[in-house]
Amino acid sequence: MTTASTWVGRSRPALEGREIVTGELVYVTDRRMPGMLHGHVLRSTVPHARIDAVDVAAAKALPGVACVLTAADVPVNALGPRDVDGPVLADGVVRQVGEAIALVAARDARTAEQAAGLIRLELTPLPVVDGPAAAAAPDAPRLHAGGNVSGRIAFASGAVDPLLADAHLVLRREVRTPGQEHVAIETPGGVAVHEAGSFTIWCGSQNPGLHQRKVARALDVDPNAVRMIANPVGGAFGSRNDDPMPVYLALLARATGRPVHVHMTREDVMAAGAKRHPFVTSIEIGFDSRGTILGSSVNAVADTGPVITSGPNVMKTSAEMSTGPYGFDVASFDGTVYYTNNANAGAFRGYGVPQVAFAVENAMTEAAHRLGLDPVEIRLRNVLDGGDRHSLYRHRTTTSLAVRETLQTAAAHPLWADRAAWQAEARGPWRRGTGVATAMKGVGMGSGTGDTARARLRIDERGHVTIWAGPNHTGQSIQTTYGQVAADALGLPIEHVDVRVGDTGEVPESGPTAASRSTYAGGNAVRLACEELVERCRQLALPFATDAASAGTKLVELGEADVVAEFRLPDTDDIGIVPPDQLATFAPHRVYGTCTQVVRVEVNVHTGELRVPELLCVLDCGTPINPAATIGQAEGGILQGLGLAVMEEHLLVAGVPRTTSLENYLAPTITDTPLMTTLFVPGREDSGPFGAKGMSEVVVVPTPPAIAAAILDAVGVLPRELPVTPERLLTLLEEAPCA
Repeated sequence: MTTASTWVGRSRPALEGREIVTGELVYVTDRRMPGMLHGHVLRSTVPHARIDAVDVAAAKALPGVACVLTAADVPVNALGPRDVDGPVLADGVVRQVGEAIALVAARDARTAEQAAGLIRLELTPLPVVDGPAAAAAPDAPRLHAGGNVSGRIAFASGAVDPLLADAHLVLRREVRTPGQEHVAIETPGGVAVHEAGSFTIWCGSQNPGLHQRKVARALDVDPNAVRMIANPVGGAFGSRNDDPMPVYLALLARATGRPVHVHMTREDVMAAGAKRHPFVTSIEIGFDSRGTILGSSVNAVADTGPVITSGPNVMKTSAEMSTGPYGFDVASFDGTVYYTNNANAGAFRGYGVPQVAFAVENAMTEAAHRLGLDPVEIRLRNVLDGGDRHSLYRHRTTTSLAVRETLQTAAAHPLWADRAAWQAEARGPWRRGTGVATAMKGVGMGSGTGDTARARLRIDERGHVTIWAGPNHTGQSIQTTYGQVAADALGLPIEHVDVRVGDTGEVPESGPTAASRSTYAGGNAVRLACEELVERCRQLALPFATDAASAGTKLVELGEADVVAEFRLPDTDDIGIVPPDQLATFAPHRVYGTCTQVVRVEVNVHTGELRVPELLCVLDCGTPINPAATIGQAEGGILQGLGLAVMEEHLLVAGVPRTTSLENYLAPTITDTPLMTTLFVPGREDSGPFGAKGMSEVVVVPTPPAIAAAILDAVGVLPRELPVTPERLLTLLEEAPCA
C-alpha cells in the first residue's frame, strides 16, 4: 500500500493495463451469455433508392432463425427527435450504401448472415447526390423535406475587404480535406438482455446517457428501463457517439426474449460507420509587410452524408477555429453543411478543426515563404496570448492560453534549431525539409450550452471511497486519471479509491466523452465531490485526515456517506460581440488547449514518396494529471493527423465506397510511426482540476499543415489537398520542379 501523497503529475499505468496487454480484459464484444443468439444487420448496397418491397418470408423460414425485423417492427423508427436524424431501419427509401434495412437474430452468426441474404428487396434506383455541389444544384433531388442544407453558420467581426485592399500580401487559397475512418481497433457491437421489461446493454459508447435515450425513444419505453454498460471498449475517437448499435441490440433482445450478440465486421464499419467530414475550405487573408495579419475571410463547405448527426455542430467548431490561434482585428466565416448520398459523417477527433486549420496554417506557411520570414517568427508576431480577445467573436480567452510558449519551446528545440544542418545532409533523390504548425481547440461544448459533468461517491466503514463519475472511458483509461484527482483531493492512499465509469445504472449523467472535456469536466466533478466529503467531515468534527475508517463508520451511521457533485463548465467571462441570445448558437469557448508541432520529412523527387522520420509535439494542457497517459494521447493523435496528412482517404464514386476494408484503406502502422517527442509547457488553468485542461483533440490538428510546410521546405511545393499521396506530390513536383 502506498501512503497518501501527491498523485497529480505522476505517471501511472492504466488501471486495466495488465488485463489489456495479457488479453484478459473482456471487451463488450467479447461478452457471451447462456442461450445467447447472434444478430446480423442487412444493409443497403446502393446509395439511393426507393424501397418498393421487403420480403422476409424465406429468411424467417430458415431453421435456426429467431426473428427478422424491419422498419414496421420498430415502435418509433427514429434515431432522434427530428426527421433528419434518420430512421433506425430504412423505411420507404435508402439514402446511403450501408444503411440498415433489416435485423436478424439466429442461433449462430452464420445462420443469421445466411438469413439476411434470403431477404428479398425490391428497389427502384433514384438519382444520386454525390457531393455538396450536386446537393446545391437547383434541380438536385431533395434528400429531406427541408432540402439539402443540413446547416449554415456565418459571422463577421467587421468588413474584411477594405483591409485586404490595403494589404501588402493577400493570399486566396482553397484546400481540400478528405473523409477519414476512425479505425478504432474494436469494431462496434455488444450484447443486450431484455428481462421483466428492462434492458441491459453492454455496448461501447462515448455518451451512454444519449444512447440510453435513443434506445428508449425507438422502443417507446421509459429511459429508466434502459441500462447502458458502455465499456470496456477498444477505442472510439468519435465513432461511438452516433452509433445506432445499442438500438439494434435492444430491438433484437426484446423480439426474441433472449440475449443477443451483434458484432460489426471491419467491412460493415467501412460501409456504414461515420467518417470525418470532407471539407473544401477557402481562405482569403491579408498581411502587412512585417507579416502581421490584417484580416481574413474563410468559407467552408462540408459533406455530412444522408443524416444530420454532428454536421452543423462540427461546422460551429470550424467557425470558431477559422482564425486559428491568431489575434487580428477583423475576420469573417461562412460555412455550409450539405446532405448527400455519400457516407454519413459524424463526430471525429478534432471536430471540424483540422479541416479549417489546414487552410489557416498553410496560409501562414506560404506568407512566411513569400515575405522571407521565419515560419515561427510570423506566427509569434500574430499569436493570441492569454486573456486576449478572439479574432472572430471578440470574446475573452482564458489567461492560461499558452500558444506563444509552445512556439518558443518548439523553436528552441534541436529539431527546429538544427534543421538547416539536417537538410544539408540529404542524399540522392531524397530531399529533406522541416515544417512547423500550431493550433488551439476549445475544451468542452462552449459557452451557453450548459455543459455539465457529475460525480457521486460513497465512503464505507473501512475509509475506502468508491466514485462513480463520467465522462466515460473509451480507451484512454479516464478512471485512472479520476483516481489520481480523487486521491489528492481526499488525501487518501490511492488504493483506497475505486473509480467506476460508463454504467448508466450507477453513474450520474455527465455528457459525452468528447470535446477534450473528460479530464477537465469529469475531473472537476470528482474533485468537487471529494472536497464536499472532506468538508462534511470537518463540519461534523470527524477525523477524516487521520482516521478515514472512523470517519466513514460515523458517516454511514448518520446516513451521510453519499455525496453527489456537479461541475458546470464556465462560460467565457466576456462574450464579446456574440449576441447574448445566440450564445449557444456560436458557443465560444473560455478554455483552450494548444499544441505546436515540428515535423521533419524526406521526399523522393523521382517517386513522390514521403517519409516522416521525426516529430516534436509541444503541448499546453495546464497540469498533466498523468503525464505518461497524456503523452500516449498525444502520440495517438499525432498518428491520426499523420494518417490524414499522407494516406487516409475514404473514397467513393457516385455514392459507392471504393475503400471497403483495411486492405484498400491505408492507415499508419508501426512502420510509418516517426520518432515522437512530447514536451509540456508550464501552465495552469485555474478553472481545471489541479490546473488541468483538455488536450486530446488539439494534437491531431497541427500535424497535416506541419507536414505540408516541411514538404515546401524540402522541395518547394505546398500541398493544398490531403492526403499528400505519392501521386499527388509527384504531380505537384512535375508542375513546379524543385531546384
